Amino acid sequence: MEIIQKEFEQGNLIVNEDFVSILEKNGLLGAKALWQVDDELVKAEIAERRTGRFYLSSQEANKTEFYIKRYRNASLLKRIKDTLLFKKTGNDAFHEWKALILFHSNLLPTLIPVAAGRVDGWTFDVTLGLKNYKRASELLDTEGGLDPEHRLSLIQKVAVYAARMHMKGFAHQDLYLLHFFIKLPDMVPFLIDLQRVVIQKRLRRRWVIKDLAELLFSSRLVLSEREIDYLFNTYSEEIGFDIRKDKRLFKDIEKKARWMMKRHLRKRS
Repeated sequence: MEIIQKEFEQGNLIVNEDFVSILEKNGLLGAKALWQVDDELVKAEIAERRTGRFYLSSQEANKTEFYIKRYRNASLLKRIKDTLLFKKTGNDAFHEWKALILFHSNLLPTLIPVAAGRVDGWTFDVTLGLKNYKRASELLDTEGGLDPEHRLSLIQKVAVYAARMHMKGFAHQDLYLLHFFIKLPDMVPFLIDLQRVVIQKRLRRRWVIKDLAELLFSSRLVLSEREIDYLFNTYSEEIGFDIRKDKRLFKDIEKKARWMMKRHLRKRS
């Protein structure tokens, strides 16, 4: 999917050409206007980021749903820590904008980018709301209502998505099943929250381990061992080699996934 980008305000505002009209109609074709848009909080707010939802009038429908992420500067302590660990601090919306564009150009379904901007050193991005979806973690839960055939079909689609993403040189860094939004009724997986995506020509081993450990951990909350085997069989077939034959690689994935499970159980107790 090709997304044509238009720049405004000397590059401080970038807009998907398809949404210039609706933003202009609603008086929001400006970085400051979008930053100040009246929204409702949809996620627990953290120091560096706030995610909200708002609606705009359009010709096609009475209201169109959008999401805005506002990024604030991370604390000095966090920036130093992230630098020492070679981690991206994740307080720049333009990085997520770039990831959204790249995912679409590589045919990896994700949310449609609408705009990204900078105001007084802080940044934000806006995406179009996704209709008629459920999280993969909900659908694959025992109460999700999927029959065995549709469960395996969904597991296959998630595994193929993860493999193709890695082959393109992208790592998500939060590759839990809850971040896969499944568009109904076609069961197409959309990966959300791309603010921490790693982009490399050839993914380093550490990023593959992190992603697959997150996927393994979250799968163990809702899948059987047989289904998890199917997930990794499908992933391996898509990338062209069985990752479980790389004993050290899979040992590191398992180790990290076990640590995540222990942390998860401690939080619940």
